Amino acid sequence: MRIFLSDLKKYNYSFFWFLVHVLVGISATISTLPVIVFFYSTIIYTIINLLYVASKERARLIGEIIIYFASFEAIGRLAQADPFLPYELGKYLILFLCPLGILIGRGFSIKGSLGLIILILALPAAFFDESGIVSYNDVKFNILGLLNIGMAIWFYSSLKISLKTLVSWSKLMLYPIVSVLVFTIIRTPDLDTVEFTLGANFATAGGFGSNQVSTILGLGVFLLAACILLNYRITGYKWLDLVVLALLTVQGLLTFSRGGMIGGFFGILVLMFHLTKLSVKERKRLSIPNFKKYVLPVGILLVIVMAVANSITGGMLLLRYMGETQGTLAGSAEKSLNKITTNRSDIFLEDVELFSEYPIMGVGVGASTYLRDDYKGYAPHVELSRLLAEHGLLGVIIFLLFLVVFVLNKNGAPENISKGILMACFFIGFLATFHSATRTYITPLLMGISCVGILIPKRKVSIGGDNNTTPKVDSIINSKPEILA
Repeated sequence: MRIFLSDLKKYNYSFFWFLVHVLVGISATISTLPVIVFFYSTIIYTIINLLYVASKERARLIGEIIIYFASFEAIGRLAQADPFLPYELGKYLILFLCPLGILIGRGFSIKGSLGLIILILALPAAFFDESGIVSYNDVKFNILGLLNIGMAIWFYSSLKISLKTLVSWSKLMLYPIVSVLVFTIIRTPDLDTVEFTLGANFATAGGFGSNQVSTILGLGVFLLAACILLNYRITGYKWLDLVVLALLTVQGLLTFSRGGMIGGFFGILVLMFHLTKLSVKERKRLSIPNFKKYVLPVGILLVIVMAVANSITGGMLLLRYMGETQGTLAGSAEKSLNKITTNRSDIFLEDVELFSEYPIMGVGVGASTYLRDDYKGYAPHVELSRLLAEHGLLGVIIFLLFLVVFVLNKNGAPENISKGILMACFFIGFLATFHSATRTYITPLLMGISCVGILIPKRKVSIGGDNNTTPKVDSIINSKPEILA
């Protein structure tokens, strides 16, 4: 039986699956039916695949099912396919499939135990409410992401995969993001008619939350840039990969939501930093170009892209990234951290005040929204302050455990390529909590992926050549897979 996710990652099928996901994005602008049919037909077929792979491969396949199908959360939200594609689809998949993967894989690690501890520490605050008006939906909305982080860390830390598999996962995440990109481009009105102000722009985000769309497009920018740096093709053609990267960048910038794009760019810098540690011999052996010689031309290209986007917006884009608002430009308000962060810093400070009043157990999940003074009714945007206000001392411990996971991940990767990818995944997921809390699947999924164990080859492998040489990254990943690649 053909394994769907294996076919999805095969090099020879790259352009075909790219076109399929372009069509998914196009069809979603017309009707939700094609997206729903595609999602359920492929996920049912993939679950059947579980019966036809070796038992030792099933936990990894479950991990890949989560990666690919959780990524449909974004296109489901844009296409308004709820309840057929639930609004928090990715979180439900993580919450229900990770335990299955843990049972099947039966793996255990120190990092996995930390995920379990996070799960346990997150629960007490769900059972009390200092405001007296928290609803079930408030609890679900605020705690599900945190439970997902613990569950994803627990499950993915039990997986041991090769560098080949790690890099190939980029396709599983990127293809649904391509659908999101196509959807937002089609739904964006004629740019001449769009009024760009110094706030988030819903028109260029497909009519949905620009912060969430920016986070997803920013992840796409990182993933595609990483694949280009590693000489790995997503669409099958380098020039087309570059075109898609440019489109992701421009569309992400035009949302005027900064956090997601900054996170994506930061992830690229993290990966590049680790790639600089590769010796000339290692780069040649792995067929990775010396990207230092591309820094200047890529920098110029980025400046051109930024300049074009800034010109499209009448100069507003640059002012937005400089932290300007209508008030600061008019002189009626001073530029401050709160202005730059769109009120997030003041919400953070009010959450800290709640923590000082309820330091032991916090105010309960969802209650901070109703107990703040100036920002009553505002949903939390920074997960750290939400942890402090709603979970109290247990929230502090949870946040410290995140940092412990980071240190273990940093010291656990066996070589610089995998270390760079895993560190970048953790940072992008972690940084997203400072502007989007845990609103999307991205934070738990990326923080989970950053915990996987990378196998060190027992011997050097060759693909159709000298058995004493390590194959190129491109050759390893794009070669014919054994069972699942």
